Amino acid sequence: MVGKSKNRPRNPGPVALLFTRRTIRYVAGGLSGVLLFACLPSLNLHFLVWVACFPLLLATVSEDQLKHAFFQGHVCGAVFWAGSCYWFIAVMRRYGGVNPLLGTGALILFLAVFAIFFSALSVVIAWTARRSIVVALALTPFLWVSMELGRTHLLFSFPWNLLGYAVQAAGLRQIASVTGVYGLSFLAVLASAVLAWVFVQKPLKRALVVSGCLTVAFVGGDFLLSPPPLQQGKSVALLVQPNVPLDEAALESWVPWRDPSRLMHLITLSESGLKSVGPGTDAPPLIIWAENPAPFYYTRDPVFRAAIEGLARKAHAYVVFNTITFTGQDNTQPKNSAVVLDPEGRETLQYDKIHLVPFGEYVPNWPLLNLAGKITSQVGDFVPGSNYQGARTMEGAVGVFICYEAIFPQLVRRLTPGGPSVLVTISNDAWYGDSSAAYQHLNMARLRAVENGRYLLRATNDGVTAVIDPFGRIVSELPRHETATLPAHFDYRSKRTFYNLYGDVFAWLCVAVSIALLAWAARLTTGAGENL
Repeated sequence: MVGKSKNRPRNPGPVALLFTRRTIRYVAGGLSGVLLFACLPSLNLHFLVWVACFPLLLATVSEDQLKHAFFQGHVCGAVFWAGSCYWFIAVMRRYGGVNPLLGTGALILFLAVFAIFFSALSVVIAWTARRSIVVALALTPFLWVSMELGRTHLLFSFPWNLLGYAVQAAGLRQIASVTGVYGLSFLAVLASAVLAWVFVQKPLKRALVVSGCLTVAFVGGDFLLSPPPLQQGKSVALLVQPNVPLDEAALESWVPWRDPSRLMHLITLSESGLKSVGPGTDAPPLIIWAENPAPFYYTRDPVFRAAIEGLARKAHAYVVFNTITFTGQDNTQPKNSAVVLDPEGRETLQYDKIHLVPFGEYVPNWPLLNLAGKITSQVGDFVPGSNYQGARTMEGAVGVFICYEAIFPQLVRRLTPGGPSVLVTISNDAWYGDSSAAYQHLNMARLRAVENGRYLLRATNDGVTAVIDPFGRIVSELPRHETATLPAHFDYRSKRTFYNLYGDVFAWLCVAVSIALLAWAARLTTGAGENL
């Protein structure tokens, strides 16, 4: 085991000396976990994003035993996930009938598994810091992006609340048009890494100077990249928020073939709402219905089919709506689908959800996981789609994705049509209740607009329904838990961003740099590169 003296900088400042105590290092890991979720909804303390990793990094580069670095990272990850996903328990209790004690146990299991990403990060940084603290901290932002890329693609893929989503400066967010959300995460961790290096290696006075310089740099960058003023688009749409309850008993009243009154209310609401949109181009408008838990079966229910096709013809509009379709032998396998009708009521697109919700729409086929069952009794047997095509309109194309898919940048990139186009996402965030999850989901969807340089029209069952411009700004939105319509003005845009063209080049470059820096660190003797 390497001695502690070889892992400490010469003439450490008071902050570095504080971290010579292992108890403090564990507390620092937990503190970073708190800061990581505090800078995201619902606390929205966005300024903390620049220092959220700072305590963990000070602890990790000060740790001389890798097993303790592992658990310090695990504490950080567990606290972060607990603060981000506490709503798991309420969802499983309310919609799955899961005992709160069992729900808490399931959440703890989730925390234990996904906190391993943070543990691995801490171990690698601690191992590198034995050879050079400077190299370890230089490695950190590259390694963090590599970790987030792993969260996006490994296990059953859950890139929820990546750190870059907490960067709210409108100018700096435009970096995502080149790097994706990962570039924003890189900047945030870089700020913490620089601060950690200064506090470990230099006197406190100099640390304050560097902190000031970092602030000026980020403020200046935000100013230079600041997007243009908001402008009203020429094309028009109407987003319909139905506020359909998830309670099974209440849903019985929404069955169209028994009582079409509630369905016809939405039809009437759409027709009257469209009149309030205001002038646009002469092209047919869009009417967008949210992902909806009501039993609307377009391929099997003639009452619903006649009503929705009649809406398209009467309003002379393109209509986007959600339905369950069926495939496989005897048409018994369900798909979560979005259908687009043209102004003549003809189907122009059926998009089948590609990235399904684990434990909600399917159960991963892993040992033991099947014992966990499904979140609700109504879902869990869906099959994914594979078609990335958009719907063509007179003015451009409509790229559609459904709910959970909004958190996957690489997927939405592929679903963004080339040429003049707009992005449409339909969602049912009623599952989250009144928790912060609905706002976290909105926060992530906004980056998809920036990454692909497109307007994003977001229709949800009970909120947050919103119009988002290509710079990630919310142009207008509806309050939650109301039945209402949202008039929208937007443009079909054709300019392709670097990210839309080339995808996660930056993220994979971070993986390559991480490997290169680790290879270099492996060649250093312990402590030899400390003053590099």
